[in-house]
Amino acid sequence: MKRTIAGFLMFMFLASPVFAADKAVPPVAASPKVSLSSLIQEALKNNPRLKAAKYRAEAARARVALFRNIPDPMVEYEYDKITPASTAAMGDKIRPMKSFAVSQEIPFPTKILLRQKSAQKEANALEQEYKETERAVIKDVKAAYAGLYLNRRKVDFIKDSLSLMHQFVDVTNNKYAVNKAGQQDVLRAQVEYSKMSNTVILFEKEVKIEESLLISLLGREDDAAIEIPDADPLKDLDLKEEDIVALARKDRPELKSVREMLGKAEVESSLSKQEFIPDVTVKYKRDEVAGKLSRLDQGQWTGSVGINVPIWFWSKQMSGVREARANLDAARAEYKAAENTAVFEARSAFAKYEAARRLVEIYETGVLPQATSAVTTARRSYESGSLGFLELLDSLRVLRDLQIEYFESVAELQVSLADLELVVGGDLGN
Repeated sequence: MKRTIAGFLMFMFLASPVFAADKAVPPVAASPKVSLSSLIQEALKNNPRLKAAKYRAEAARARVALFRNIPDPMVEYEYDKITPASTAAMGDKIRPMKSFAVSQEIPFPTKILLRQKSAQKEANALEQEYKETERAVIKDVKAAYAGLYLNRRKVDFIKDSLSLMHQFVDVTNNKYAVNKAGQQDVLRAQVEYSKMSNTVILFEKEVKIEESLLISLLGREDDAAIEIPDADPLKDLDLKEEDIVALARKDRPELKSVREMLGKAEVESSLSKQEFIPDVTVKYKRDEVAGKLSRLDQGQWTGSVGINVPIWFWSKQMSGVREARANLDAARAEYKAAENTAVFEARSAFAKYEAARRLVEIYETGVLPQATSAVTTARRSYESGSLGFLELLDSLRVLRDLQIEYFESVAELQVSLADLELVVGGDLGN
């Protein structure tokens, strides 16, 4: 009777969970594995957010040329037609007159130079914003890559654990058949196997989410699966916190962008004072009188030079100076705030990286080897009858949880390194 019950439970155990696992993990055609560096290059080429930042920088560079030139000249034409009555009264001596005039406004030369310099500073700022966006895209790709690696490893590990659990089931059924284990142990094994099968489904859902995120960052239109190789071990950084802070202050594109906008505010402050200097306008005018027998009977020309007089300077130019000065003070405060933020983010990212690195070392050198050894010892003790099934199951759960925590710590280390590279504005040579 016991052998019959054990056979029935074994059939129910192997039928439902295994078939459920088969449905959850359909076989797919193997895709070629792509490295992280190739994915980064693809994102830098096709990412829509990065393209938008690039186009804004190009537009700003093109705008600089607009300020190299003086205003367009003004061309005038005037025709004075004399009425017949006036002509008769003057004895046919008044004839139609035509006037041609060309005028050109010439700003003071330093105004042109300062306006061009201001536009160049803005273009430089947008160029640095593009570089900051580039670093952000690289960081997002690395983070998504780490997330995909993490969940793929989780799936593989749980599947391996299912195989190990299958062996425990065999041992439990053999012990039950010879009356050395209770029916509850067989049921516990089945429940544990079913829970692990459900965990595989959840982790595979996370894989799909990370794949979708990575595909969106790459700018792909298809949703083909992305196969990645195992992550390479990360090298320790031969850098200290003060080195990271110095790099952030020196190379962070976001801080460089704010610095360029501060320079733009300084130029515009100088430009506002130039508005007190008059601009020059030159004009050439020619008058012609048409005759009856000849196309041109007589004509004359005049030239003139004029300047604009900033007579309302106390309400116009002075207001512009005050506005520019206030904008300059605001730009200085913004730069100081951006510098403080950059330093804080650098220190925070370095602290997270150091904590993640130490945690990975602890798992690799101590926790995981001990947990693996504990499972091996528990299995031998259970087979010999000196240990109960619950203790064996607990040791397996501990190993499973610790292994998943290790994968998460490795992924966190990769993400923290990507964050650190973002705040310093460049690769750190890993």
